Amino acid sequence: MDIQFFNQTTEETTSAEQLITEIFGFISEPHEMNIVFLSKDQIQEMNRNYRNIDKVTDVISFPDQDENYIGDIFICLDRAREQAVDYGHSIEREIGFLAVHGYLHLLGYDHHTEAEEKIMFAKQEEILKKASLERKSS
Repeated sequence: MDIQFFNQTTEETTSAEQLITEIFGFISEPHEMNIVFLSKDQIQEMNRNYRNIDKVTDVISFPDQDENYIGDIFICLDRAREQAVDYGHSIEREIGFLAVHGYLHLLGYDHHTEAEEKIMFAKQEEILKKASLERKSS
């Protein structure tokens, strides 16, 4: 797995990049992708321009099937921090979840139906468990 990181924010993203690199180290596929960190304003603008949804979101993926290059994932770390608190788990779990969620979208997984969601979310948890970032039971 070859991941190129791009930071379009003013914050330090080294720890997020290391975490994501570690998570995808468990995947042996020869995929290449970009992960871009955006601010809330930047991801809201992208969401508005490409999805016609004028609100902040956590992750957006744009697939591309150019040989091994599978596309781009855009992650809002500010939103990830808020959601980690909301969901009662670590920021590492949330960043990992968003990266894996975006990755699975790039591979064609989706969650528009209950059946699709069940398959996609099981795959997410399988990958996150390998990285010791599984969801904690309450």
